[in-house]
Amino acid sequence: MSMQMPLPKPSQGSLAQSLNAFYRREPVLIAFAAILAAMMIPSFAGLLVDTRTFNGINVWIKPLKFQSSAALFLVTLALFWPFLDAEQRQRKSVRFAAWFISICLLLEILYITYRASLAEASHFNRTSAVNIALYAWMGITILAATIMSGWIGWLILQARDKIASPELRYAIGAGLVTGTALGSITAVYMSMGTGHWVGGVASDVNGSFFFGWSRTGGDLRVPHFIGLHAMQGIPIIGWLASRYMPGNVRPIVLASTVIWILVTVVTFAQAVLSRALFPL
Repeated sequence: MSMQMPLPKPSQGSLAQSLNAFYRREPVLIAFAAILAAMMIPSFAGLLVDTRTFNGINVWIKPLKFQSSAALFLVTLALFWPFLDAEQRQRKSVRFAAWFISICLLLEILYITYRASLAEASHFNRTSAVNIALYAWMGITILAATIMSGWIGWLILQARDKIASPELRYAIGAGLVTGTALGSITAVYMSMGTGHWVGGVASDVNGSFFFGWSRTGGDLRVPHFIGLHAMQGIPIIGWLASRYMPGNVRPIVLASTVIWILVTVVTFAQAVLSRALFPL
């Protein structure tokens, strides 16, 4: 009769060691993610006590969304960083990429938060020459940071170090490259207009649950959100496939990438045609 050894219970010490090891992998990305997450505290406090609105909703909702999204994005990159080859992680250009992406995101979020504190627009703000220049600066830097994230994805696809999960590495690289392409194209198109609404009521009042997307007309934020988050979605699909269908990871990732692109294109066309994703 065989006996099974009891599984060790996780301790606070082992959790602390795991978090410390995670931080040591890519301290720059984690440190900036922590800063952005900490910024959510005063923004949430503002949401509770400040009754001012912009575009029909509380002024602090937008910075909260961007702060949480940016923090999650940096944590995501930190999780993906070990899938680079060890030699690549030591390259000055790769180290620079971690700093550049982090600083660009922080500056963008600081600007969005500052504008929100004034109950003013951060995006599409063309009310003066200075605001036009600031909006252009914000767009150029965040586009550059996004493209650099795609470059990291490309390096991951080219990595050759032997690891336990080469198929997952493929999914991560595909997700970063696809998300960069779709997110950048939709962002550039959206920035050329006067707002994210296409037809309908130019207000965020009565927007869809949580996301706030327009329910009276098209909203270009929909394809941008879907396309950009291929960076997380495709790697998650790859991770699930590696666990439950390990022999078919690459075909599943490839099919998922094609479907992700098609969904982004369809929702983009829907927005351009002034049709809401979740109409009233």
